[in-house]
Amino acid sequence: MKQLTLLGFVLGAATLTAGVPAALAQAPDTLVAAEAAPAASAMPELETTRYEDLFSIAFPVGWQVNAQTNAPQVVADSAGPTDSLPAIRTEITWQEAPPQVVVGESLNDIRAKGYTVSRYDAVTIDGVTAVRLWLSDIPDGLPNAFVTYVGYPTATATITSYYGDPTTNLDPVLMAIHQSFARASAAPTEDTAPTEN
Repeated sequence: MKQLTLLGFVLGAATLTAGVPAALAQAPDTLVAAEAAPAASAMPELETTRYEDLFSIAFPVGWQVNAQTNAPQVVADSAGPTDSLPAIRTEITWQEAPPQVVVGESLNDIRAKGYTVSRYDAVTIDGVTAVRLWLSDIPDGLPNAFVTYVGYPTATATITSYYGDPTTNLDPVLMAIHQSFARASAAPTEDTAPTEN
């Protein structure tokens, strides 16, 4: 199954916006489950980066992490390909809009650009239902992407990791990065640069 249907996208978006528990958001047999392949080598050590008082996310130690006021708010780049991983670029965009708006617009954009969705699923991240997509056929330098939409009642975080050729060790690393996302519990009080812990 090279490309999943738009109906599948709608089902995934409905799962995110309805906020059903991950156990109830199991995909039918016709969907391709996003199972992590066992890692052949040790997972890299992760360190947490915070963006203002909005969110935190962890990246492998040594990645270059930059923050900005415009979307994407955080951009993290690996040092380049290694023996077990391709070059990876991860971008986090925070929007003050509900997930049904953000995911709907994103799905329309994916379809208009002709990207291939090779698989998708729903998981729980930061206590809320998140929808994940694996995309390919992206014409820029890194032709594949792993996208996670973490939806809250009035805000949505979109985490997108771009990468080259997939390797067997890639999924566990990407999932660990995306799974580490957490919304800050305090409301924003002032503009500050991200801090690493």
